[in-house]
Amino acid sequence: MTDVLNDPQPFRSAAPLQLDRALGWKYFTEPGEVYERDGVWYLTSIAAIRFAHQHPEIFSSAKAFESLGSPVPLIPIAVDPPAQIRYRRILDPMFAPRVVTPLEPELRRQVRELVDAFKHRGECEVVRDLGSLYPTSVILTLFGMPLKDRDTFIEWTEAIIQASGMNPADMDEQQVNAAMNLFGYLQGYITEKRANPSNDSLSAVLALTGDDAWTDEEVLGLCFLFVIAGLDTVTASISFLLYHLAQRPELQRQVRDNPDLGGKVIEEILRLELPAPMTPRVTLSDTEVCGVKIPAGAFAFLVLGSANREERPIADDVDVDNADRGHLSFGGGIHRCLGSHLARRELKLMLEEVMNALPEFSLAPGTQPACTWPAGTLHLNSVHLTWDAGAVK
Repeated sequence: MTDVLNDPQPFRSAAPLQLDRALGWKYFTEPGEVYERDGVWYLTSIAAIRFAHQHPEIFSSAKAFESLGSPVPLIPIAVDPPAQIRYRRILDPMFAPRVVTPLEPELRRQVRELVDAFKHRGECEVVRDLGSLYPTSVILTLFGMPLKDRDTFIEWTEAIIQASGMNPADMDEQQVNAAMNLFGYLQGYITEKRANPSNDSLSAVLALTGDDAWTDEEVLGLCFLFVIAGLDTVTASISFLLYHLAQRPELQRQVRDNPDLGGKVIEEILRLELPAPMTPRVTLSDTEVCGVKIPAGAFAFLVLGSANREERPIADDVDVDNADRGHLSFGGGIHRCLGSHLARRELKLMLEEVMNALPEFSLAPGTQPACTWPAGTLHLNSVHLTWDAGAVK
């Protein structure tokens, strides 16, 4: 963990989230709905977070993301209204369910191929064998890029994600090279797609004309955002989902007997184990939230992880009887996650293929998956599963 003596946010870093998320999110709610620690403001309740979501003119996402030092605009998350509204008007239909659905046969084929590669071994490490590979394949497919580049793409993106939030001056040579290589790769494909468009999301954005037309820099920013925000989050959700099922053989049996239950399990894991549990904002003016005054220029975290456990019959465990999509794991307001439909579809296909291919699975003996904290994305470092290879169909 970061050395508390040198940590600008020791309160946040001290949250016990590595092994016990229930305890960790209670840690953030105990001081109140809205409070300040170490110069950072925390909004932890549903009411406080909804106020921030409903008032982007006060709680700026663009200002908060300036600290990343990205050389391109991270569209649309790092843009505030009115420009953000234009981007979402264009992008939302391109990532709607009706666009994602035709991709389903190819996405299912990809995840089935990955599961087939390890199912007869009787063991796997989820992050390595499935969690990293599958979301990367999906992004490449979405943007019409070749799957043969997947391993190189993963190498670059892992280095960049590790460096996310760093001062660019603090990035090591490997991280700088990875960023340069990825930018060069993406820019090359943008140029190629402008000249030779095909049936993919990248070509659709590049085909826009008139007032809706995008510059290469804007398209590059969109692609880069999907890399730093859309890969490790799905990797984390895959790992959390299989981790929880591995500890619940009865729930596994229920999902096998009733595949429709899988969607409810997915929503509960998203609620309990959201990969992006804190979203940053900066206040553009003085404001008051839940009776607490916050000054202009304040850096704030919207603690979605705490709010997701509020007002729930069973707050800290998988509760399929009360599962719904009303959680905040994809954010809310104008900055709600653009890729939420795609992420849900990826998780659905992954779960179906794993449950069809594997018999009952469990955590490997002697392993205790843990999260790294503090981190931008909350994720399990590794999840080792075992099963009876002889029972594989």
